[in-house]
Parts: sequence; structure tokens; C-alpha cells
Amino acid sequence: MTGVGLPVFAEGRVRNHVFVELKLHLKPGFAPEQARAKDALMRDALIRQGHQRSFGEARNWNRIDERALAAAVQQIANTQLGRGNVLRVEIVRQTPRMRVRNPVG
Repeated sequence: MTGVGLPVFAEGRVRNHVFVELKLHLKPGFAPEQARAKDALMRDALIRQGHQRSFGEARNWNRIDERALAAAVQQIANTQLGRGNVLRVEIVRQTPRMRVRNPVG
């Protein structure tokens, strides 16, 4: 899945954006071309979810919560590609748009 930028917000404000690269591990026999054909739809759905709730870590505005993001992508993949065709979602890289100071406490 191609990279996507997600906002990190806290206390009603956008604190940062983190660009993530994802890898979908497909079920054997499932054609990668089928997944690539749905890439834009899956990215759009992920961006929509990322604007409804923050995937950012509570104490680190420079990182995305990998478990929450992987669960959301898995749910989107089940809808777009069919349940069970994506075995695992791997977050390959996270790159914050800027380094921001994390909340204290």
C-alpha cells in the first residue's frame, strides 16, 4: 500500500502529521494486482478514519500507534478485498512531518 499522511491531534488541535508506509501480507493465491487496484480506495478510507480519530500515540506526537493503525487497515482491507485475504498489516516506516515537543506528564 502506498504511503499516506495522517494527522496527529490532541486536545482538539492538530499537533503533527506522520507519513506511514504500509505493507499488506496477502493470503497465498490472492493476486497482488487485486490489492493494487483497490489501493486508492483503501488509502481514502484510512485518511477519512484518521480525520475522525487520531492514530497518534498519546505521549508522542511524532509517532502513530501501530496497533491501532494496523487494526484499522485490516478492517478496511476486509471490506475492500474480502475477509481473510490480508493476513497481516505491517507498518514499514513512520516519518513525522516535523519533530514536535511531546506533552509533559
